[in-house]
Amino acid sequence: MPHTIAIIDTDICFASLLISRLKKQLPDFLSYQISRDVLLSVPTLLLDCQFLLYNQFEIAEEEIMAHCSPGKIPVLIPLLSEVPPFPPKDIFMLVHEVESRAGLGKIPLPEHSSVQTCLTLSFVPPKEREAHVFRQIHSSLTRFDHIIRLDIMPGILMPEDPPSWNIEGGTHSSGISELLLRIRQKRFSFSQLPSFLEPDPYGDLRFGRPEHSDDLITSHPRTIYHLVSRTVSYLGSLDGYSLLFCVCDGISFKRMQTLCKQFTHLEILTPLHVEKDIMLCNEIDELRHTHLGTTHIDFPFTLSGANRSRERYQKEVRTVPVG
Repeated sequence: MPHTIAIIDTDICFASLLISRLKKQLPDFLSYQISRDVLLSVPTLLLDCQFLLYNQFEIAEEEIMAHCSPGKIPVLIPLLSEVPPFPPKDIFMLVHEVESRAGLGKIPLPEHSSVQTCLTLSFVPPKEREAHVFRQIHSSLTRFDHIIRLDIMPGILMPEDPPSWNIEGGTHSSGISELLLRIRQKRFSFSQLPSFLEPDPYGDLRFGRPEHSDDLITSHPRTIYHLVSRTVSYLGSLDGYSLLFCVCDGISFKRMQTLCKQFTHLEILTPLHVEKDIMLCNEIDELRHTHLGTTHIDFPFTLSGANRSRERYQKEVRTVPVG
């Protein structure tokens, strides 16, 4: 049975075009429009509805809740931004919210081993990237017993080391630069890996920032290959399910294609309206075709953009989210 999405909005044209865009972005979902009047007169209308996109100016959340069975309350998602002048949310905002609430964006458990490997390729600002990474790690903690985060990006793009990593009376070195050197010199085995990891407040283990900003991105692909494979070997030696969560930013598409071959699960974080950048779309399509195991393409909404007005909601002609 497909997931169902009901839409409460009196604008028939708006709802119709929104349904067509939802069908394109969420092909496994069935979307349909209902009216406030019909809902109030037929409360059982929402019994089989899993998600409800509603216009806050037409019906309040309290009204919806009052006409739902206690055990059959759909996931409520407002159609409009919650900051003045309340513009309609972009289609990717809505899709991201639906996917997140449906748990579709979660990293799945491995099928044929105890270790899952996830590669996240980021084309969004670091603040958005880290918000996504935090959500993924937080949701993975309930399913994976061990999580290691590996950042492959310039040091300047990496998240700051937690204050708890600072050693009193000196500076803290994560050791990732020393680890890369040992791998190049073939003086490293996966059993030595724990000495190069530090606990992250999120609940995972992290290598941290390199001594020099370009230590990771200028490393030979073979060195990165051995780093990933040895980390996977170490996780495979542990009890329970483990996750290697690799986050890449600011590296070339050629390096991305090479890395994709080592990972089972692929995520691509892109900015809003990526369809306007033909070159980026072509590169992403090539990555997706290269990595046949791609299971999730994530279009996160812009955190700062959500607070900016792109258009006023009350117009003579309402526009439909771009999709």
